[in-house]
Order: sequence, then C-alpha cells, then structure tokens
Amino acid sequence: MSVEMPSGVLVANMIEGMRFALGPTMATRKDVLESIGGVAALGQYCADDYVLGHLAYESGKRVVLSHHVIGHVAINTSARMSIGHQVRWMRSTRFSRSAGHIGAGLTYATPFGFLGLIAAAGIGHWPLGIGLLSWALLNRLMQTLIVGWRIVEDSESLKLCWLYPVRDLIGFFIWCVSFLGSEIVWRNERYRLFTGGKMERLKNANVL
Repeated sequence: MSVEMPSGVLVANMIEGMRFALGPTMATRKDVLESIGGVAALGQYCADDYVLGHLAYESGKRVVLSHHVIGHVAINTSARMSIGHQVRWMRSTRFSRSAGHIGAGLTYATPFGFLGLIAAAGIGHWPLGIGLLSWALLNRLMQTLIVGWRIVEDSESLKLCWLYPVRDLIGFFIWCVSFLGSEIVWRNERYRLFTGGKMERLKNANVL
C-alpha cells in the first residue's frame, strides 16, 4: 500500500495531472461540493473518492496532490479478506477509470522480467534472460526505496523491500482477475458495477 498506490498516483499526475481524488484524506470547499451535487451525488458509486475529484475537475476546478503524507493502516484480518479488498479496488478502478486501469498492467515489472527470462531461455540466451529478470527485480527494489521509504517515509518499506517483487507479481495476477466479472462484495453484500463506476445491489445476494 505504501509503494504501489502512491506510485500509481505519481505516474497519473506526471502523465495527465490530477483529474481525480483518492485516499483516506481529501479536502474541498463546501461550494465545490455543492457545485457537483453534494455528497448525494457520490452515493451510487463504488469509488466515491475518485468521483469526488473527477466531478470537481470536470466542473472546471483544479485538483491538487498534497505534499503532506497522511499515515493510515488498512486492517485485514486474513489473506482472503486482503485479496478480496484488492480485487474490489481494482475492479472498481476498471469501471471508473478504464483507460488508466488497462495501462496499469504495463507498470508491473516482475511478470515481464519472468517473461523475458522464459523467452530468452527459449532461444538459448540464459544470460540475457537472467539479466532481464534481475533488472526487473532491481527496479522493484528501487521503487520501494524511492517511493515507499523516501517519499512516503514508511520505515517498513526499507525493512521489507526484498518482499516487494513478490507483491508486484501478486498485484499483476490480481489485476488480471479484475477483468473477470463485474461484481464486487462490499460489507457482505454483492453489487454489480456499471460503466462510469456506478454500482447496484443485487437482490438476494448476501454473502455469508
């Protein structure tokens, strides 16, 4: 969370500027909120934080990425809940910001490093394959240190930087899974997502 999410935001800001908002902390003026229809305008959306910033941008307002780092903890009681959370997050991004979500697949270095290793091995160039994989792994370590430790100032990113290539590989598979279906589970209820990020609760679809 301290590496992947901020990295994606920084890339988006570099390419097209801030056209959305996200995260545990967002600030806006009352008149801006009223100009986009108030809090009620966000109620039908899964990624309401994204929509808040996007509607403000579409109305001619400027969205600014704060330089203040807000620390928070995402608590998941099990690996299953954590994976479910990530799938829901990525699937909602797919419907809210489809082009950006598709492009995000190109930001995972580890799977492409393994692909390079396999391709090079297939033509008998093991040194090239090992070099490509090593560069991909080094790239992820550098990303962890630069974004997670230096920019976000998360000390855990320094101690656990060697784990991020594994996380990068898992993240790629979760990204692939996000394209398999249009439903999410939120607070033990199942919803279907629609183009633009709106969601609709499915009848008789409680999850135990």
